[in-house]
Order: sequence, then structure tokens, then C-alpha cells
Amino acid sequence: DTALLKALEADPRSGVQNLARRERKRRQREAAEQARQEKMLALEKKLWARGIQHIAGVDEAGRGPLAGPVVAAAVILPPDTQIPGLNDSKVLSADRREMLYGKIHDVALSTGVGQADVAEIDQINILQATFLAMRRALEALSVPPQKVLVDGNQVPESPYAEMAVIDGDASSLSIAAASVIAKVTRDRQMIEYDRQYPVYGFARHKGYGSADHLRAIRSYGPSPIHRTSFSGVTGTKETGSDDFQAFAEGIDQAATLDQLGAMGKTIASVREALPVSEVEALRKRFQKRREILGRTGSQGEALATKTLREKGFQILERGYRSLGGEIDIVARKADALVFVEVKTASSTQFGSPETWVTPRKQQQIARIARAYLHRHPSPTNIPRFDVIAIDLAARPPSVRHIENAFHLTG
Repeated sequence: DTALLKALEADPRSGVQNLARRERKRRQREAAEQARQEKMLALEKKLWARGIQHIAGVDEAGRGPLAGPVVAAAVILPPDTQIPGLNDSKVLSADRREMLYGKIHDVALSTGVGQADVAEIDQINILQATFLAMRRALEALSVPPQKVLVDGNQVPESPYAEMAVIDGDASSLSIAAASVIAKVTRDRQMIEYDRQYPVYGFARHKGYGSADHLRAIRSYGPSPIHRTSFSGVTGTKETGSDDFQAFAEGIDQAATLDQLGAMGKTIASVREALPVSEVEALRKRFQKRREILGRTGSQGEALATKTLREKGFQILERGYRSLGGEIDIVARKADALVFVEVKTASSTQFGSPETWVTPRKQQQIARIARAYLHRHPSPTNIPRFDVIAIDLAARPPSVRHIENAFHLTG
């Protein structure tokens, strides 16, 4: 206690005085850390006092590197939680971050991690990919947040109430916790990538543009996890024949699953003339692109379904398949039976999504619609063909419902 400490300080023996001095300094450090933690909880305390209990701090790791995903984390701490030593992950050592990573998971009400991969970064740009990773992190929380505190001066436009906090990782304990989770998660991934692509040194620089990293890119070209839209990577042409370069570009530029499928058929028709290594590289590239477009399409169809329901439509079918094709949504409103084609874009560089419903695509939809009408006959059904065009690059996403976009002929 304080009286004993004073007695030790007054003791004439130097050893006892040194012991007292060390204890006094320890108490001062503890008090300073307590004050720092209280300061970092100032914003959360104001919200807790208003009855907002579930506050999610959100931060990211990996916006600047030339390689690897961008990772975001969301953390909800119990009210009045303190985690000694927790700070902005950038000022902590790797060992300290690892230790805090475990403590945060132990005390947090919920943690969520999301990421955007390299293909998504190259497709929608790093800022939008960061927001996408943040939204995915929030979706991964087991406890819905009542308020979201986001490091920086912008918010990801999630479904939750959001607040941007400049230098939040140094001024909010919740955001600091998220910064540690995101940083440790991404660093572990980059160490794993180092085992797969050892020539680049990912374990050392974690994908940032160090001199050694730039030399490796110049020597070996970019790996599959390099961000080709970043200036430190561009100009390093992927090795391969001219045909390989053309097919790779076609895969990367496919804006819909239909376009990608057409490119896949073209490649399949000439695969015997390509080296086996190039066929395998194109196959992996195709699968990765299909996965990205599939996620984009699912997100678009969910938005389209929500829009139709808000307009009073009854959803009869989603993903109705027949005759080797598919109609995205079949809906009804009054006497109108509506066949809806949903086109979703994460970038408008290939034109507006509705322009992708070509005459050939319209004919396919019409054939499937006839099959549907044959199986579900009704004299009151008045068929109609709508298109819903969704631009995910807009904030918030743009949804355009085009009624009577084309007509059933023949």
C-alpha cells in the first residue's frame, strides 16, 4: 500500500530504495496506461451512456501493398472493457500484436473479419474493395452492431448506423482492437503466401513495395496475388504466348457470366494448340473470374428482389432453369407475369448493364419463358419482360428497373 511504499522509500538501504523506486515507476506507468485507455474509450462511453451497447470498431489492413488482399475487421467490446497495451496496430511490435490478438478474441462480444481479394481490388479499385471488405467484416459479426465506428474520413455504407473517426485507431479502443485483428489476420496470410511464392519475400514486407520486392517483380514478373492495377506492378507483362495474352485479357474483361462462358468455349476450341502450362493458367484465371462474377451476380439479384418486393411484386421463382438456360426472377403483380433479367456491374467501363441484354439473350429468355408458360398455363397471365440494371460501383448501388424492356415475338 501507499504507506508501505513511503516507508520503503525512506529506508536507508539502497536495495530497498531501488525496490521502492521500481514499484513507484510501475505504478506511474500503470496510471498512465489507465488514463490512455480512458481517453481511447471517450467516444464509446458517450455512446454507452445513450444506451447504445453494441458498438463495432472497424479498421483495415493492406490498402497500400502491391500484393495480397485487403483485410478488414469489426470488433464489438463489452461496455467499459479495458485491454492494457492495446493501441493502433502500426505502433505495436509483431509479438505484441499476436498477444493482443488472443486477448481481444477472449474479451470481445463479437469479432468479424472480411476481405477483398486481388481480382476484386483490380476490378473495382482499392477504395471500393476496402469498403467491400469492411461490409463483409460487419456481416460476419454474430452480434448486430447498433453503431459502427470506422477509422478514417469515409464509411463503407453498410446497413448500420456509421460514424467516420479520423485517426480512430489511435483514439478509439474498439477501432484499435479491429486494427490489430485485421493486421494479424493479413500478416498470417502473407506469411502463407511466402511459402507458395518464396521468390518475392512476402513474409518480410507483407506485400509492400520495398526495394527487394520491386526487384523481384522485375525479375520474375507478378505472381497471381499481385495487384496489376497498381503502378508498382504494371509494366511487368505476364509471360506466355500471344494467344495466352489475348485469352487472359478476354477472361479479365468479361463483365458477365455469359461473356465469360463464351470466352471459355473459345479457349476450349483451341486448347490442343496451347501449351499445357498455359491451359492450366487460363483455367485457374477463368475459375477465379467466375467466382467473382458469381458473387457480383448474387448481390445484384438480392437487390433486384428487394426492389421488386418494395414495388408490390410477388416473387414466384428465382433462378428458373429450363432448356439449358435461366431466367433470374419470375414475379407477378396484378395480372402481369413478369420475367426479369438482372444485370449487375461492379464497373461501368464495359457500358451500362442493361445493354448486355442482347437480341440473342432476349431470344434465349423468350424460349425459357414459353417453357414456363407451358408448365404454368393461365388465361390471366399477361407476360412481360423487364430488365433490372444494377451498378454496384455507385454509392449507394444504383438500381434501374426497366419495364417492358423487350417483347415476346413469334
